[in-house]
Amino acid sequence: MHGLLRIGQVSKLYGISLDTLRHYDRKGLLEPIVDAQSGYRYYSLEHLDILEMILVGKFTEIPLDQMKEKIDSESINGYLSMLQEQSSRIYEKQKILNQLGHYTEDMMELLKTIAEFQNDFSFSSVTINKEMNLTIYNVDLQTMQGDNKILQQIDGVESFEQWFSYNVEADGTIVENGETIGLSVFDNMINTKILKKSLEFASKSDFVTRHHVTGCYGIISFWGTQKDLMEYLYKLCRHFDLNDTVLLIKFRFALPHKSMDHEYFVEIYFPHNPA
Repeated sequence: MHGLLRIGQVSKLYGISLDTLRHYDRKGLLEPIVDAQSGYRYYSLEHLDILEMILVGKFTEIPLDQMKEKIDSESINGYLSMLQEQSSRIYEKQKILNQLGHYTEDMMELLKTIAEFQNDFSFSSVTINKEMNLTIYNVDLQTMQGDNKILQQIDGVESFEQWFSYNVEADGTIVENGETIGLSVFDNMINTKILKKSLEFASKSDFVTRHHVTGCYGIISFWGTQKDLMEYLYKLCRHFDLNDTVLLIKFRFALPHKSMDHEYFVEIYFPHNPA
């Protein structure tokens, strides 16, 4: 057949595989001319026009089914609406990528901080937040381990800030509350609105409770193992004469060890009553 390209030639010309061209054929997007005697597949210049349109759609991540619909419609307005819709999707992806970039930069700064960090046993580095205003959603850990449809609305616990609480008894004994995990969202997180919506939805169940933290709190960072953290909390409570209260621990980074004796970088929040 004169003036036609064989499938192998088209494959080399556009740098795409034979399987890809066969896939387009099966989808009804690009049906070649088939020699009835040899079974060879051929493409005309008009076929290449369609192929180039498909490849542009692929580059802009337009689904093949949608591409087929617009090609079959033979309408300029159809192509216009498709690209307008895709432009909106690209804009949303750009926002997420920008947030991801900020998140990556923040994580690098955090790791640099941890690399040079030394625990403050004099507690002189405590900062004071006089107007603490934070919502923490406490999730029952037993419920999380079960098959609970409410919690399926929470898209990945790793997406949230994670909190654990420690009860300081009247005699100074510190007991970890191992029955719940606290989840919160900050404004610079990826998909902040979606995450907040998920937590609000879950809080309407009997398994997630909303806890509003307000007032004056002292804040100090710590780096070490779980055992080291408990020892540090006792020293903190003795230093500030804390008893009959609750300490809030926000876990910011975990360094895993094969021994399972992981190290954690945390922020410790404790009620602060200035004299």
